[in-house]
Amino acid sequence: MQRWALVVRRTERGRRRRRWLFPLVSALLVAGLAVPVVSSDPVGYGVPFWPFANGSDRVEWQVMDQVTATARAIGRLDAVPDAVADEEVEVLAARIGADAMWMRVRLHVPDGVRCREVSVLGDTGVRVNSRRVDC
Repeated sequence: MQRWALVVRRTERGRRRRRWLFPLVSALLVAGLAVPVVSSDPVGYGVPFWPFANGSDRVEWQVMDQVTATARAIGRLDAVPDAVADEEVEVLAARIGADAMWMRVRLHVPDGVRCREVSVLGDTGVRVNSRRVDC
């Protein structure tokens, strides 16, 4: 004789609730640690928008965008510091090597003055990096 029985699997509700808790807490922790770092130099990290950046950061981003375009447009690295200097940008120091150039610039932004170190790698300004430094 064959016997049929209905088997119902019961799930533990507590375990199901805790499954999403670990990824959520991890994501919030990573975001909580990343926000202060990115807010310290939003232009250097490439996120010049709210909530990380203010109006001066956006102006600084535009000026650095012009510096990058100028460095890429000019074929010689030794001409970059003179071409970059204008009323918004002062070139404080520059070192030019065979295939790299480093310069320290002072930018005039709405809330004062900021300084950045800019490095241009490659003869045609293939890669332009910058970071905020103290004036």
